[in-house]
Amino acid sequence: MNNVGKGKEILAPVVFQGGVAANLGLVQAFNKYLGFEVLVPRHHGVMGAIGAAYLARDAVGKKGQTSFKGFDLEKIDFRTTSFECKGCSNACEVVQFFENKNLIARWGDRCGKWELQVG
Repeated sequence: MNNVGKGKEILAPVVFQGGVAANLGLVQAFNKYLGFEVLVPRHHGVMGAIGAAYLARDAVGKKGQTSFKGFDLEKIDFRTTSFECKGCSNACEVVQFFENKNLIARWGDRCGKWELQVG
């Protein structure tokens, strides 16, 4: 409680979520410390994922689209190639990442010569 509620009055209802909420000893310790029963949701272990899904839904509602590639990723041709840059004394190995022959990412260049703006 020192990290979460230090110096604050904690009032009911309190919801204990996350995987740690499965620890009945911790639930009982919170109940005793707070003087009331904390609530543990049935799906406490995935509450963070549910919250992230709500945030994603809201973000999509504002933008109208996502970068989600779909569930058929095995049908997309992803490939990498690399080359040694001779543009300066760093002699970097530059890796390029392609999706269906479209260059979508590049990394490994220390000087920035091969930086690729994605998005």
